[in-house]
Parts: sequence; C-alpha cells; structure tokens
Amino acid sequence: VLGRSCARYPARSARLAASARFEGCKDGLPKPVKVVGMGGAVVDYLATVAAYPTPDQKLRSESLEVQGGGNCGNALTAASRLGLSPVLVTKIGADGVGDTILRELESDGIDTSCVLRAEGSPSPFTYIIVDRDGGTRTCIHTPGAPLDPEEMRQSLAGGPSILDSVLADAALVYFDGRLTEAALLLARRARQVGVPVLVEAERLRPNLEELLTLADYVVTSAHFPQEWTGASNFADAVLSTAQRLPNAKCVISTMGTRGSLMLCREGSSTSDNTCSIVDVVRQLEVELEKQTANTKQASFDCVSRTGVEIRAGYVTQSPGALPLTFSDSYDAEAARISAEAAASREATFNADASNATGYQSTATKQPSLLSARVLRASAAALPKSAVVDTTGAGDSFIGSVLYGLATGMPYPEMLRLAAVVAACKCTEVGARAALPQRSNLAAHLL
Repeated sequence: VLGRSCARYPARSARLAASARFEGCKDGLPKPVKVVGMGGAVVDYLATVAAYPTPDQKLRSESLEVQGGGNCGNALTAASRLGLSPVLVTKIGADGVGDTILRELESDGIDTSCVLRAEGSPSPFTYIIVDRDGGTRTCIHTPGAPLDPEEMRQSLAGGPSILDSVLADAALVYFDGRLTEAALLLARRARQVGVPVLVEAERLRPNLEELLTLADYVVTSAHFPQEWTGASNFADAVLSTAQRLPNAKCVISTMGTRGSLMLCREGSSTSDNTCSIVDVVRQLEVELEKQTANTKQASFDCVSRTGVEIRAGYVTQSPGALPLTFSDSYDAEAARISAEAAASREATFNADASNATGYQSTATKQPSLLSARVLRASAAALPKSAVVDTTGAGDSFIGSVLYGLATGMPYPEMLRLAAVVAACKCTEVGARAALPQRSNLAAHLL
C-alpha cells in the first residue's frame, strides 16, 4: 500500500490547506447497494512503540489507543464509507466491550441487527504492537464465543432466522475466514440463491479450503498463496491457488508495498502457446515501471482527513486470457513438503497443533493449464514519512473490492481504488480512523 517516498514532508498546516483545495466526490450512489459480511468484529488495543521489543525486554509505549477492529468489521467500515450499505453477521459478548463494538459500527452506517450476543462470554479482542521504526504491526488475538451453525437457523428477535433473511437483495456476501462452520452454512445458501461469494484467505485456518471452494471471488494476503500451496515463487503460488479453486472467477493477491496481482478466469485463450505465469508477471511489471516513469500526474486522487496527498497507481494486464502454466523452476514435491510444514507451523501458532492436516489443502491433482487474464497493479503513491500504521490495510483493500464488485467497476479501476483506500488507511494509527469517505476521493475513482 505504500509508494514513492518524499524527502521533505509538508507540515500539518500545509497539508490541511491542500486538503481544503481538493475536489472530492460530492455525490453518493444513486440507490442503496447492500452487501453482507460475516466474520470478526473485535476491539483493538494498539500500543505504538519506537522499536519492536526483544525477548525479556521491557519498554514503554509511546501511545495506546482503543479502536474497533476485526477483518470483517474493518472491511465493512471501508465499504460503508465508500457508499455501500453493509450488514454484519457475527457473534460478540454481551458485555460493555461488545456494546462499544456495536456503537462504533453503527456510527459508520453498518446494520448490526444480525450480530448475536453471547451471555456470560467476553467479546473478542486483539492486542497490536505497532513498530514505528520498522513499519510493522504484530497482532495477538483472543477469540470470543464460537458461533454455532444452529444459531443461524434460529428466529432472530421473533422474526425470520439470519440464514433465511440476511441475503435478501444482497449484491454480494463476504467471509473473512472466521466462524467457519457457520460461514459454510451461509455460503452454501448464497450459492443456492445466486448471491456472489467473496472469501478472504488471510492465513491458513482449519477448514478454510471448504469455504474457498464456494467462492466466486478470493482475496489473499501476500503470504497465503505460498504457505497454502508450498510454491517457492509468488506467481507460481497464485496460479496454484487459482487452479485449486475452480469455482473462483478471480483470485486477487495483495503484495504490500508492491501492489497486487489478479488472475481472472475467462473463456477461450487469446494465444495458442502456453505462457509461464512468472514470465507473464515479469513482463507486466516491466510495463508497469515504464508507465509509472513516463506518466506525470498533475493532481492528487485522494487527500486524507489529515491532509496527506495520495496518487493512484497504475494497472497493466495481459491481452485477454492466456493459457498459463508454472515456471520451469516449479517443483511439485518440494511444494507439497513446504505446504505441510507451513500448515504445521500455523496450527501450532493457533494452539491447534494436533489438527495440522485441517490447515492443509487437500487438492492433489491440478490441471496443467489455466486460461486466465492477468492483471498487475502498483501501489498508490504517498510520502513514506506519512505512513503511520499498516494495521487493517488488507481489510481496507477488501472493502474497496467489495465496493468495486457490488457496483460493477472494471477490474483495473477496482484495483486502483483499493490501493488508494489502503494507502489512505495507513496515514493514522488503527484500522479505521483514516479510512476515507467519498469526499476524500476524486470522483473518477468511484
């Protein structure tokens, strides 16, 4: 989400003056567009430190902030500020922390009528260490009460159940990979009634593969494809991920400061010759660098609420669908061994060491070719010194993808918007504080 750096960063007063001159989008969507999200909504405790501590070290935090968090809650907040009408499905505690979670979500226009409360259980929370010098964040999550699938079938406040009512008139339903058993129930219902499904693959989770197989759209973190498939090359890993998910029309993988990569299944290929995914991506990156170097943007595409000026990045794409194959260096057996080791590590980190097989992909045979269009997007450009915290950057990217898919944006424009929103989010501490409103964004981005 980060782009070009700037040696001298303007003072806050100068930035705010620039913000006052910026012409943001003044219009909302012509009609409400409903999306549903199911997953985590938590409280984040964000401790900013000068540098990440070493074992047994004691240090003082520079600041401590308490904000709403959770992948799904963050993504729906981003989508709501862009103009969508989100509905959240989750379960939190019947405690004061849970009340705080709901108030913040509702203040951003999110419908919380399908949020269940667990009597006698605390709400989930995450402790986040924000490393100011290193530009990283480390999350330690404490989950709340599980959501039993049967609760999805029970009457809600004397009316229809969540399962029977929440998908009505929805343009899209999004799952962040948590609450998996209940999520599977809703995802299957969505496919039955024709509501497109987007699944996030942030990290290896038990039974996530079953949810991914129901997805029309998949968005992964930068590290997920290689951990899930074991492929040593990132592009090979994204191709392997797409091959394992035949129902997915598109697979998008974020790449942090380098932007994103997208594979879109299309009909017939435009080439008779097979193409190495690594070679295709490399060529697109060369074109992206040329486009970035040769294009001079006179205006900004976004100004954050603190006055940080952000320019949208660029997108290059293949000329239609190509018959994609792995690079010559791809080793299927080495990939299998690496994926097994990654699953074992993740299960241990998740206090679930005895269930390592549940974190693995069960796909053994994959098609030799995948016909897909390839899109490579750069990050948005903002001063490096303006980057305060990357917590929730991926969630804001997904919220923008929700907006793009629900409103029918062309894929290249959707990726450009997502990069800008993610960059803007990084200008303040926390996952939501700096998420842009429509007025912070140029109208052509929306």
